[in-house]
Amino acid sequence: MSAAMQAAAAKVPAAIVVNLRKPILIAAGVGVVGLLVTALLGHIMMGAFGIVGLGLGVLNTRLLQKSVVKVIASDNPTKMAVGRTSVPRLLLITAVAFGIAIFVRPDGLGVFFGLAVFQVIIVGTTVMPVMKERRK
Repeated sequence: MSAAMQAAAAKVPAAIVVNLRKPILIAAGVGVVGLLVTALLGHIMMGAFGIVGLGLGVLNTRLLQKSVVKVIASDNPTKMAVGRTSVPRLLLITAVAFGIAIFVRPDGLGVFFGLAVFQVIIVGTTVMPVMKERRK
């Protein structure tokens, strides 16, 4: 990480920064269970594509963190700048997911299941600590 990005990251409150270790571990566990369940149901490729979707979710979150740090490091950080960096990333992830879903039917839909499950995981791992802190 460059010095400018480190300086920008230092401006971000620690409570806001999402550590991806816990979500990745949960996603790995969910991916293994999903793969086993789909294998038992005769659609092991759906489980494999579910893992791809979980991976895309991790990638999306990591790239979002990097782009937010870059925007914060800029001279004039705005919400619009974050939005501008989000559009290409989301278009790419969506294109990959749709491509897999269309060309590998019906098992390719597992990518969307993986993406959706990762969003639940990331929201859960982000919101739970905040809720615990607010109860105190």
